[in-house]
Amino acid sequence: MNRRTFAQAIALTLASPMLAYEADAAAIGDVINVPATTLIDGTVLAPDHWRGKVLVVERFATWCPFCKVQNPKLDALLRANKANGLEVLALSIDKNAAEVPKYMKARGYTFNAAMMTPEWQRVLGDIKGLPVIWVIGRDGKLKQVEAGELLDEDVTELARWL
Repeated sequence: MNRRTFAQAIALTLASPMLAYEADAAAIGDVINVPATTLIDGTVLAPDHWRGKVLVVERFATWCPFCKVQNPKLDALLRANKANGLEVLALSIDKNAAEVPKYMKARGYTFNAAMMTPEWQRVLGDIKGLPVIWVIGRDGKLKQVEAGELLDEDVTELARWL
């Protein structure tokens, strides 16, 4: 059991009533019907864009301190594994959409970013907290969900789905 798993087990034991998933949240093994996605630069990616790839979706905000620590790790993971079929899509919940391209450019991130939309919300459901990670496998099924900042080894371990 790694440090994060141990810490999560303790936290869940102490606070499990407060960390419940919403009733409509996607469950491990569910087929995820990825919607068309308009990136922050205006590019529209059809659902077929993700087919046959492992997609790591992150709900984040530019003001979230945990996201600011986790995002460089996700970008490094993508750079190391893009040729193997990994994609990362960050979905922002910022109220001011104009902040997102500034945030991405200032940090040199290479992963795709878009605004959280009602379509994505319906597909993924809701889990309280930031950041939240969903891993969608090559087969289109939800493989993993993580709420809260991931440690270095946890981000690296996401590559196991490739």
